[in-house]
Amino acid sequence: MGEVGPATLAVVDVLDRDGHPRQTFTVHAWPLRIGRALDNDIVLGDAHVAPHHLSIVPDTAGLALEVADTRNGVALGRRRLARSERAALATDGAPIELMLGRTPLRLRLPGQVVAPEVALAPEGSLNRRVGSLLLAALLLIGGTLFATYLDTDPDGLARAAGSALLAGLLGAAVWCSSWALLSKTFTRQARFGWHLRVFLYASLALLAVSVVPALLAFAFSWPWLTDFDFVGSIVVIATALYFHLLAVEQTKHRMLKWAAVTCAVVGVAVAFWFNVQRTDQFGDELYMSHLFPPALRLARPVPVETFVDGLATLQTQLDKKAKEPARGDDGPRADDE
Repeated sequence: MGEVGPATLAVVDVLDRDGHPRQTFTVHAWPLRIGRALDNDIVLGDAHVAPHHLSIVPDTAGLALEVADTRNGVALGRRRLARSERAALATDGAPIELMLGRTPLRLRLPGQVVAPEVALAPEGSLNRRVGSLLLAALLLIGGTLFATYLDTDPDGLARAAGSALLAGLLGAAVWCSSWALLSKTFTRQARFGWHLRVFLYASLALLAVSVVPALLAFAFSWPWLTDFDFVGSIVVIATALYFHLLAVEQTKHRMLKWAAVTCAVVGVAVAFWFNVQRTDQFGDELYMSHLFPPALRLARPVPVETFVDGLATLQTQLDKKAKEPARGDDGPRADDE
């Protein structure tokens, strides 16, 4: 029977920029000293780490972190500890995240919860992913052709459809390749399939946001639907950026969510501002400009007399607009006729 070694009290992982352990140290005794000097228990090569940066020592409640003589301090989760500060460490719950200089560490203790096992991709998952990509691509092509058919005269349909498909193919190749290069740069994995899937799903959503409100507005005489359909487009674009960034920064999901929400809010606010500057209203259209085949019209036709009577309410607004000076004019001039 072999000799039994000392018990493992903790494990310290030195993490890479993706949050994965690149070096692991086993702790067999307390206190634990970390720094750049050779007499530490864990020696780091980070120039932003002090020779004796911190110690983890036993405490009456469990363990405590003591910051040594360092000008950069220690990040304990979201808390920043300065020189000579002391903080108790939780011995249960999630692993403890530390940042020394530019080096992230993870302290794992026996009482802490271990993350569940991540399942390997089943053998048929690749075929299912390829199948879902092909289905999304076919739906996108069909939707693009249908939208082109609705917006184009029959004489120029073939040329417009070919141009739309070629532009979509080139746009997808450039967009997904750029994101794959960015992912490869930061995570050493291109993940082109992920970015292609995000592009296809986002394009389908954008197509639906641009076509469905216009169709419903034309069919039911609801012009307000197309007046604010740009809000849906901005939300779709912000969501697509979030999922693209997930392949580049895989450890900061919360930050990426807030970044996507911020982009959506700012985008909608800027769109409202431009609309007000351009047309003095928040909506995007002065009138419903989408004309589709009459067979898609479901609303009952309005008699001519009723339509003309409804125009009477516009007289006051038009008279007021006619008296206002044009944008950029200070008012009528003496040489105006």
